[in-house]
Amino acid sequence: MVTGRFNVYGFIGAGIGLLVGMIGHELSHAWIAVRRGDQTARFMGRLTLNPKVHVDPFGTLVMPAIFLVSILFNANVGFFVFGYAKPVTTHPERMRQPRRDAILVALAGPAFNLFIAAVVGFASRSIPATSNLWIVLFWIAVSNTFLFVINILPIPPLDGSKILARFLSPSAAARMDDWGQYLILFLIVLFLVFRGVVGAIAAAIYEPILGLPRLLISG
Repeated sequence: MVTGRFNVYGFIGAGIGLLVGMIGHELSHAWIAVRRGDQTARFMGRLTLNPKVHVDPFGTLVMPAIFLVSILFNANVGFFVFGYAKPVTTHPERMRQPRRDAILVALAGPAFNLFIAAVVGFASRSIPATSNLWIVLFWIAVSNTFLFVINILPIPPLDGSKILARFLSPSAAARMDDWGQYLILFLIVLFLVFRGVVGAIAAAIYEPILGLPRLLISG
């Protein structure tokens, strides 16, 4: 898929994919929360496409930069890319149906990423796989697929944990929420130990979306 020393178009595609994916992810959370009655995101100015409002110094800048550099230099770290924007503050008790609406809000972010991956992936099918534009679209789809997969894992404070918490007792949900302070540690373990598993799950999604055999994109 890539020849030469640098994967410039992969770098560009993953960069665009992460920027759109991270900002759109949190904006989706904010929009659904407001629609369901919790106006906190509106009051905090999170209903905007302005990236500056959504930036988390580590999750939006440092972490993505590490993966983008690895893509640019074709580093042998496997297919893995992730990042996150500043989490949107929500108050489920202010929503019309707190239990159901909190789940909808949590699902909104990953759903946005899956939507972007699907739209871009299907659009890439009409473009020759040898073109630079195809490489850009490929990485936009792949990066958003990884954002989808990782965010739905039940790792606090990612969206999967917020969905799971709605089915736990209040005390268990509170303990899970406390574990959110160890997110960076969880992500490091995920990358070092479970990178292959996460990559396989992501590939099972983006491969059919892109309409490509595994041999082509892993070779």
